[in-house]
Amino acid sequence: MMDDIEFMDRVEALIQAITKRSSGKLGSSLSEDTHAGEHTLALDSLAWSLAHEKIPISRAESAELRELLYDHELPVPYMHSINDRDNIMSSLNIIDDEPAKDEAEFYVGPPIVVHEKPDFARTLRTQVGVHVDLPVSLYDPFVDHFTTDVGVGAEVNVARTNPDQYMRTGKIHKPSAEEILFTSELVRLVGSSSIWGGGILLRSFEQWWVKDRIEAESLVSDLPRMMLSARATSKTFHVALADLSQSTVDQVLAVLTGADLNLDPRTPPVPVFKYPPM
Repeated sequence: MMDDIEFMDRVEALIQAITKRSSGKLGSSLSEDTHAGEHTLALDSLAWSLAHEKIPISRAESAELRELLYDHELPVPYMHSINDRDNIMSSLNIIDDEPAKDEAEFYVGPPIVVHEKPDFARTLRTQVGVHVDLPVSLYDPFVDHFTTDVGVGAEVNVARTNPDQYMRTGKIHKPSAEEILFTSELVRLVGSSSIWGGGILLRSFEQWWVKDRIEAESLVSDLPRMMLSARATSKTFHVALADLSQSTVDQVLAVLTGADLNLDPRTPPVPVFKYPPM
C-alpha cells in the first residue's frame, strides 16, 4: 500500500489533470476536500462523478484511478464509490490516451513538496521526511517513535554539543569546527549506517544557522539527497529542525525547495513538513 503522503499527492494530481478538461463538470467540493485533508472523500466523490456524469477520462488516468481505488481494504465506511469500485471502473467513459508525455502527469512536480500544518501521526508513517520548526511538545514523541519503532532515535542540541562544559553554565556558544563536523556526520551516520534507518532531532538550530550559516545551509541543502538515498535502500529516515525563528524557517524552506535534484519525473517528491509557529 502507498503511504499517506503519496496517496494525497496522487489524488490531487489526478483531480487537477481531469479538471483541466472537464469544463466545470467536476465540483469545487473536490478541491475543498483535499484542502481540508479529506483525500479519501475527494477520491470517492471523483469516482462517482466520473462514472455517473460520464466525464471523459484517458486510459492512463483510468489506470491511476484503479490504483487509488484498489489501494483500500474494503469496506471503507461511508465511501460508497470506493466500496463499489468494480462497477465504477466498468462505468467509466474512457477516451483515447493523450500524448505519451501525459502518462507521467501523475508524478510530475517539484522534487520537494511542503506540507503546511501537517498531522504529526501521519508524518511518522512516511518513509522519509524533513520536519521544519518541530514544536516543543513533539520533541519526545519524535525521538521515542524512531527509538522504539524504527532503529535509531537521537536528539542533539547543536548549540551545546559539549554538554558537560556548556549545559552547566547555560551558555550559547559558537560551535567549534569539531562540533560542526560531529553534528553533520551524526545526521549522515543515522541515515546511511543504521540497518533500518531512524530519525534525528536537531535542537537550537537557529544558533547554528545564525553563527555558522555556511555549514548549516550545506547540511540543509544535502538533506533531500540523503532522504532519496535512504528511500532507495528501503530505509526510514527523518530529520527534524527545531527552535527556529520565522525568518530562518523561510530561509530553510527556500534552500530545501531550491535543491537541484534532477529527478526522474516519476520519482515521488521528498515531503517537507512545516509546522505552524507556536
